[in-house]
Amino acid sequence: MSSKDVKPKIRPETGDALRASRGRDNTKWSLPNGERIAVWVVVNIEDFDLHYPIDGGESVPDYREYALREYGNRAGMGRILAELDRYDIRGTGALNAAFARNFPNWMAKCRDRGWDMMGHGDFNNRKMHSYSPDEEAAVIRSIMADIRTAWGQNPVGWLSPGLQQSEHTLSELAKAGVEYVADFCADDRPFDIPIEGSVITSVPYSMDINDKGAYGRAALTPEGFRDMIISQFDELYMDGAQSPTVMVIALHPYLTGLPYRIRALRGALEYLHAHPGIWWATGAEIARQFRMSSGL
Repeated sequence: MSSKDVKPKIRPETGDALRASRGRDNTKWSLPNGERIAVWVVVNIEDFDLHYPIDGGESVPDYREYALREYGNRAGMGRILAELDRYDIRGTGALNAAFARNFPNWMAKCRDRGWDMMGHGDFNNRKMHSYSPDEEAAVIRSIMADIRTAWGQNPVGWLSPGLQQSEHTLSELAKAGVEYVADFCADDRPFDIPIEGSVITSVPYSMDINDKGAYGRAALTPEGFRDMIISQFDELYMDGAQSPTVMVIALHPYLTGLPYRIRALRGALEYLHAHPGIWWATGAEIARQFRMSSGL
């Protein structure tokens, strides 16, 4: 038998579960007050382990890259909070448990603003597939416990570091009580993924409407990122007249929180906020609205 005849084994916890959501009509749902688009702002609130490479770098410890990201945790975070406060937008934090442990001041500020928090690994440079199955199960339980201690609530959402899961991640998240994930950039509307006798809802995320992709892979200017957000919104806003859509604005404090970039976020939010028919929501709210209104 040639290698071409050998099909890769896909565990039902991951590939088969995601495939099982295909072909199901997810357009028959509604937003509160008849709004046409849900917009959620995800702030990737991250901490990094100096014992592991950062963004594929070879130096360990990598103090240069670590310090760049530390800038976001010290200075950039405040700028992003100020811009969201300007329009009374509650963010959704993609939260590393290490950040929750190490920055109680920011945790309190987010809690006071009514933010949602979703698990985002322990340290951001430790991906879920780097653990053994037993380690991953224990790590997910520990992450949820650390966030609960710092935030005061059980997180019900999840975004894997780098959006990279293992073949066991979905199963362990279901056991931990997770209701929604943002790892699958596969649709402009939520969809349900059957797992462990229940479902986890996929809430639309983006690697493009995301400052890491914009300033990293695409090498955009701040004005380019602002215009990308606006163009994405215009199309999804138009599509939402037929069936509500979901748009994410994904941010990192060490990128958008830089002084010369924060104006791009300000301009994009100003443009969006001038439009009627927007539901500014958190990830948990979007997932629950989809399940309640779609009847799936």
